[in-house]
Parts: sequence; structure tokens; C-alpha cells
Amino acid sequence: MSYKIKAFPFVPADPRLARLQQSCAAILLANWCFQGMRGMDTKELSFRLLLEALLAVLLVMALAPVAGVAAAVLPALAAAHSLQFLLNGQLWVCARYCPLYPGDAAALEAWTARLRSELAAMPWLEEAVLIGSRGGSAPPDPRSDIDLRLIFPPGVRCWLATNLLLVRLRSRALLAGLPLDLYAYDRPGSLLRHRQDEPLVIVLDRRGRLAARFADRLAGA
Repeated sequence: MSYKIKAFPFVPADPRLARLQQSCAAILLANWCFQGMRGMDTKELSFRLLLEALLAVLLVMALAPVAGVAAAVLPALAAAHSLQFLLNGQLWVCARYCPLYPGDAAALEAWTARLRSELAAMPWLEEAVLIGSRGGSAPPDPRSDIDLRLIFPPGVRCWLATNLLLVRLRSRALLAGLPLDLYAYDRPGSLLRHRQDEPLVIVLDRRGRLAARFADRLAGA
């Protein structure tokens, strides 16, 4: 059975360590630790840290009467981080690199279509694109994922609404068993960090900024 190779910032020279690095357990552990935070812009990262701090405080308050405050801190931090990993993370995106991952290309296509319709019905959300394999015309691949990027609209209310939308969509993808690689960027320019030879599919562009800036990368929507 074929499986995907995970790209890491560095590859160990020792082939045994390189094989260990590509193991399912190592990939899941790395994602549990970092949870994609290195790829987040300020608006998403700030909410992510605030939410995790709130979860940790609530868990400390729940555990303190039994174990004491000092003893409750580390378990609460680990539990809060694990909850984020499950409900606001990308478990199935990482699981694609495991040999036994049960990919379903048809379900992925159907879920992507429903997701696009749902986003289009949100008048406050202005910009969203699909990138990677979902942004081109390549045939469905059971191990592909949904690479979706939103752009934060201006204002505090939209900052909160967008971040809550991220949590909701990621949690739904977790329950559906589908790999949703989802981020929200502060500005369209953050899309430049991705490969520029890959096509984009515009899901929302109410201000026309995406079509103007990435005209040479647009695929049929």
C-alpha cells in the first residue's frame, strides 16, 4: 500500500533516524507538539493561544480541589493542548502519512463542494481559496486533503467569528474523518508562502483582491 512522505525542515543523515522521522507515531507527535502554529498569522495564533490558556485555566480549576493547584498545572496544560489537537487541529491531515489511512476520494470531493457552498452563504466572510490538489484539475487522490485558506475580514467581531469558524470546521472534519488543512491569514499576501506554481481556486473574493493579485494562478472555479 502506498503512503505519503512527510516533508520536514531537515532530514537526519542517519537512514534509521530518517525512517523513524517518517513513522506515523513521529508525525503525529510532531503535530501534537506544534499543531501548525508555525504557519499561523498573528490573528489566528493570538486566538489559538488565548483559547488554550482558557482551557488550561478551566482544567486547573477543575483539578485543583482534588490534586492542588501546583500538581494540577502540568496535567491541565497537557490536556488543554490535547483538546486543541483533537478539536482544533489536523489529526486526519497527519494520518494521511500513515500506511493504514483509509482515504475516500469521493467523500473528500463531496465534502469540499458542501464546504464551498457553506462559505459562500456567509456574507461577512470576504475571501477564501483552495490550494494544492484541491486547487487544480488533478484526479481525486484518496490521500489528498482539503487545503483551504481564509482571509480575516477587518474588525474585532470578524476576528472572533473567523476563529470560531475555524474551530467549528476543524471539529466537523475530525468527526467526518476527513483531512481539512485549514488556516486563516491576516492578508492575501500570506498566500505567497506557498508554492507559486500551484493553481488556486477562488471560493470567495468579494473585494476582487485575490483575482487581481493571483490572476496567473487561477484555475477554473
